[in-house]
Amino acid sequence: MDNNQPWNNNPFAPQNGQVPQNGQTPQNGQASQGNQTTQQANQPWQNNQNANPNSAPNPVLESPILSPTHFDNIPKPTAATPAPPKKDATKNLTIIAIILGVVAVIGIVLGIWGLIDSMGVRDDLAAAEAQLAVDRAVINKIETQTGKKITNADSVPDYAPITGYIYIPEWGIKIGIPDNLHQISYIVDEKYRPQICFNGLETSVTNIFPAFADVDRNPGGMGCLTRVDINEGNSNSDGYSFGELVYTANGYNYFYSAPSKLFSTDAGEQGLEQAAVQIIKNMLTQNVSSYQ
Repeated sequence: MDNNQPWNNNPFAPQNGQVPQNGQTPQNGQASQGNQTTQQANQPWQNNQNANPNSAPNPVLESPILSPTHFDNIPKPTAATPAPPKKDATKNLTIIAIILGVVAVIGIVLGIWGLIDSMGVRDDLAAAEAQLAVDRAVINKIETQTGKKITNADSVPDYAPITGYIYIPEWGIKIGIPDNLHQISYIVDEKYRPQICFNGLETSVTNIFPAFADVDRNPGGMGCLTRVDINEGNSNSDGYSFGELVYTANGYNYFYSAPSKLFSTDAGEQGLEQAAVQIIKNMLTQNVSSYQ
């Protein structure tokens, strides 16, 4: 049998080289012809082999042939929406840790600053209390020496340097002489009560000797110190004050009294007299003390 014959692979081909006649196939000739047409349509390469038995079989394109409009109907791909990035929990924890660390550092710095500040305040308070204690001791000593109660700055005596003392042995006291007073004179008068009165001149005045400083012309007219028994109080029976209490010792009070008026009539001398009167007042109110 010749294998190159195209009908060898046809199930409807005649066996033993016999060509089937009309009506000898299981189907009629028309059906057979139809089957052959179908086989030729389904296997076009067999026809090509009949034309050129020695040529290689052509591959059959089994994909369906589409019309040009087929590609137009292909749906266009849509751009995919990118998924939101996932939150990095580790990064968030790191940021929180940094914030907490900064807050902790600030808290520590503020705490240290507050501690230092409070220590400074305590030191300032301790220094102020120490200075206040010293000031109180000074005030107490001044009050003890002068017999005057110090309640404000105006009541603090104005001290002047002392160049010497006037001793009154009958009274057991001494009076310090300030260095800005000279030409000092005094008289003791016990007509009514024991009293010592002074005259003097400011040390800057040297070329004249005004009448107000002369004890003969103005005897004791520039300020007096009166000694009164402590039981008599601060005023006499008529209600008149003995003056400004400046010292107390040995059962007696000592009062200062200023002149009732200026002795000088000359305007120039009045200024000098007022200055000297003030110096004598300071002497009698600040420089009186006891001696034995």
